[in-house]
Amino acid sequence: MPDFAHDEATAWRALDVIDQLLAARDRMASGVGGIGFLREHEAVAPVAWSWWMLISDSARVVAEAAKNGNGFVVAPVMRNLMTHAVAMAWLVDGGDAAVQAVDAYSDDQLLKLITNAKRAGWDVEGDEVEAKVRADVDERTAHPAPEVVRLTNEIRNTADLMAAFGEQEGYLPYRHLSSYSHTTRETAQLYLHRTRAGGWELRNKPRESGLNDVIWTAVCLIQAGRILDSILSEQLLAEELDQATAHLGISGDIVPRRRLRRDAAN
Repeated sequence: MPDFAHDEATAWRALDVIDQLLAARDRMASGVGGIGFLREHEAVAPVAWSWWMLISDSARVVAEAAKNGNGFVVAPVMRNLMTHAVAMAWLVDGGDAAVQAVDAYSDDQLLKLITNAKRAGWDVEGDEVEAKVRADVDERTAHPAPEVVRLTNEIRNTADLMAAFGEQEGYLPYRHLSSYSHTTRETAQLYLHRTRAGGWELRNKPRESGLNDVIWTAVCLIQAGRILDSILSEQLLAEELDQATAHLGISGDIVPRRRLRRDAAN
């Protein structure tokens, strides 16, 4: 088995893995009418499927950008991919309560958007969507379900979500990518080269390719694929996932698992 490391050799293997899994994903998606889910996971199946498709399409974008030497341009895409990979584990672990938490969190975000629209001078008074969302929020507030409240709080924040599933190491590249998702020194100097005289030389390509970041894209794609496969009535991705894991050089179970509550408290 090859060595898994943060180096270019692993990054190139990661690109192979991404291509392999995307081909498997496309084959599976072409027969979408025949895909079935285990009965105990029917509540989460639609959301899991949609998130898996988003993750895999995002991985395609990241891989293509990295091959062209523009990996950092899609840093926000990769951050979103990483969040959704852990969220898939959160979803399956939480079941129907997690689906309700997605609705609760989404309603909160929509109300914030409506508030921002009003501040911007948009005429949104009397909107039927707002009335329904506010009624739903009021109902949840009046009759809170403790598990839904807990899961809603987790999904609000990527750091909390990753901590809940023992993904602290995975949060490091996420934070690194944040530097390329905001107006920081890293983006301010990305297309520059420091000269010996202390000045700047302009560049038409980023000073780094972002190639190594595809390693985590491949890891997340494997994680999300394992989670989806675990809730299917037939494990349609198992063979490709086994091959991809071995080729990348990973041993053991890399699927995010919820930490015991007593561990999380320590």
